[in-house]
Amino acid sequence: MTARTPEQDEARRTAEEEPAGSRQVRRRLTFGVAGDLADMPAALSPWQRAYEAWRAAGLRWGHGAPPRERTQPPAEPPADLPDVPKPAPRQPAPRPSAAPKPAAPAPAAPKPAAQKPPARRPAPRKPASGTLPDPHDVLVAGPPRPAAEPRLRSRLAVAVGLVAVAGGVIVGAARGEEPVRAAGVPGPVAADALFAPDPAAATDGLVQELTAVASTGGTVVAAGTEGDGVPGRERARFLVSADRGRTWSVADVGTADGSALPNGDSPRHVTGTAGAWLALGQASGGGPVAWTSATAGTWTRLPLGAPFTPSDTVNALTRIDTGFVAVGASAGRAAVWTSADRRTWRRIDGPKGVRSLDRVASRGNVLVAHGTYARKVTARKGGKKVTRTVRGDGLWRSADGGPTWTVAAVPHALGSYGPTKGLTAGPGWFATVREGRQATGRNDRKKKRRIQRFGVLFTSADGVRWQAASRFNGHGIERFGGNGGLAVLVRGAKGARNVLRSDDGRTWRSGGSVPAPVESSALTVAVSTLVVSGRQGNDAYLSGVDLWSVPGAVRPERSIRSLAAGPGRSVAVGSTNGGAAIWSAPDGRAWTRARFPGTGGWLSDAVHGAKGWLAVGRTSGATPGPLALTSQDGTTWRKSPFPGGPPPVAVTSGPSGYVAVGAGAAWRSADLRGWRRTVLDGSATGITATADKYVAVGGRDRAPAVWTSPDGMKWTAAKLPSGLATGPLTEVAANGKVLVAIGAGAAPLVSVDGGATWAPQALGTDVTATAVTATPNGFVVAASTSKGDGAVLTSADGVSWSRLQVPGLSGPGDQRLTALATTGSAVLAIGSMSGARTESPLFWHAPVPK
Repeated sequence: MTARTPEQDEARRTAEEEPAGSRQVRRRLTFGVAGDLADMPAALSPWQRAYEAWRAAGLRWGHGAPPRERTQPPAEPPADLPDVPKPAPRQPAPRPSAAPKPAAPAPAAPKPAAQKPPARRPAPRKPASGTLPDPHDVLVAGPPRPAAEPRLRSRLAVAVGLVAVAGGVIVGAARGEEPVRAAGVPGPVAADALFAPDPAAATDGLVQELTAVASTGGTVVAAGTEGDGVPGRERARFLVSADRGRTWSVADVGTADGSALPNGDSPRHVTGTAGAWLALGQASGGGPVAWTSATAGTWTRLPLGAPFTPSDTVNALTRIDTGFVAVGASAGRAAVWTSADRRTWRRIDGPKGVRSLDRVASRGNVLVAHGTYARKVTARKGGKKVTRTVRGDGLWRSADGGPTWTVAAVPHALGSYGPTKGLTAGPGWFATVREGRQATGRNDRKKKRRIQRFGVLFTSADGVRWQAASRFNGHGIERFGGNGGLAVLVRGAKGARNVLRSDDGRTWRSGGSVPAPVESSALTVAVSTLVVSGRQGNDAYLSGVDLWSVPGAVRPERSIRSLAAGPGRSVAVGSTNGGAAIWSAPDGRAWTRARFPGTGGWLSDAVHGAKGWLAVGRTSGATPGPLALTSQDGTTWRKSPFPGGPPPVAVTSGPSGYVAVGAGAAWRSADLRGWRRTVLDGSATGITATADKYVAVGGRDRAPAVWTSPDGMKWTAAKLPSGLATGPLTEVAANGKVLVAIGAGAAPLVSVDGGATWAPQALGTDVTATAVTATPNGFVVAASTSKGDGAVLTSADGVSWSRLQVPGLSGPGDQRLTALATTGSAVLAIGSMSGARTESPLFWHAPVPK
């Protein structure tokens, strides 16, 4: 069965019969994404969607004469040809109805004129004087629609905002946004195979940690972070199990408004019940942040409002009958936050005199929290009384969900001593534990008394009256908790921890062990299954779970930080699996991984100069040092000496040789053998060279900064305009005397006089630059939007920018291009496409925009 499109059934119209100014809108709607505008099924053809979109915009479905006819001169009709009235356009077939009416009789056809000549195609209408036929007129057909100028104007608000794409061609842009260039541009491609992780690596190279775990019924949630080890670049991660920890999956994480997730968020606490889960942690910019979920499989990030401040510290979280309660500290005093809906919060002062609350458990609306306070003790020293302030600890109880608190004293019994450790609640009880000890045997010269160590469990039905419930054979308590039962981690042999379990709080049994390298963070008991979270070296730990077998839970580290072009070869540098990595391509398309001695760390920039290739970066470890690699052909690399001190971040080649910059320093080398170091007043993150100088960009005292130097050794800070956004500049590119610098602000800084003066130049609406390169025709900037989409913009002078429509840079997840380079007649870009479960590189190869 063949689907019929509107142009198959309806007569063609000329463009000149349209209302004035409508042809531009027609083209946008015809080749645009009309299916979304018309809210029609995707199964309809593009022409069918366009036809309905025209109707929704109040426009006629018509066209101008085909281009091949417009090039022909108008034909003179024969003198004896009678005037033939223009045939009326065919009306669309009526839509079927439940009870169709009988068709009206058709009017009688006029008699044909005698000796009627063969029908001839009418001559195209001649355009008005001083105008030319629109070369972009759309060749479609359809029925006429009565002109309605007021309605047309009301529809333009919708129609003008539609960016229409057909075969990669842009034909419109929204009012108030940057101009959109018409160009056939290829989209980026997935580049897993082009930039593969190190096949010989024994580690993934990422730092993972699970910082919290909680359960309700058989559902278990573990929360934590994953990153490359650089503070502020972590990503929040949630793992969920619906079968008491037997099988796990990675949960989706997003934002309420669909914007991109910021790096640096760290969930620390999680709790919930069926239909209402909540996690709290530290935000990337400081201060608390929340994540909420109804199913535990999809989480939404929610910044917390006024009741929280950047100086607040949230130490524990629990749920009560009327909502959720968090406890912590603020400005040296205990603080409590309550919420009924997980979105709006109320701030309450904690118990008077308490500095911080660090644990909390709940039953109904009754809370029990552990806190610390300052207390004074007096002792005799040298015959004198000496008073000093020490830390005290205790439990406090609230019967009203947090507003008011009273002391809850836990007695010292069964040989217990010291502070309580851990706090939990279950059906009918609160529970906590203490260390215990008892001396046995006689204390005489022949035999010393033996000290027996153990733990003591205390329980309470109401949080007010506490009693010792049992002892357990273990000491050095590290973790205590529960939910559907109780569990405690105690010191074991050779650094391991033993697990002790109890179902009733009276009898205890062995529950296995946690290996020595693990740093535990939390535990829970899901029905009858114990789950312990933590970190093992640089990897996350979840008891009894091989995280490599959970799809998306472990992703090999892979970061491509810079692209560079040289004669006949392009080079990409970065890291994979925690080690420096280099890839090269002779044509900018077929990339191969360069081999060199394994080097921990990463490479941040590369350049080709008179003496060959140079790549710079940093080594791994707690105290990273400089890393430099050189090559003559871009395929074979070796380590090169570089002065000690801060690692170089960016490098270029110019009139005085190679120059590298970093935090507070710059280095110059003429031959890649010896380097001279000089001081730079600030922290540089990008550098380029013009015909007569070097220009570096970065930051100083949290403000953007630019420096220029004639020789790479003597640097002068440029005067920048006032009112710029805080944060450093990150990259700079030069085309003759025009320079474009990008950074944290939405507007790049542009200099048209070789770096002497600078001015911000807006890119457009909702775009922030992520990379920049110079081309033979000007500049190309890669950018990202607040919704996590990528964008590409071009400019001939760095001042006026137009957006290039690149397919494949929008949609679910986060797509962005983060490194750019120009090689010959092509622009190359590297980026990434990431979601909650996957992250893969993107590669873009396109002709240099004209």
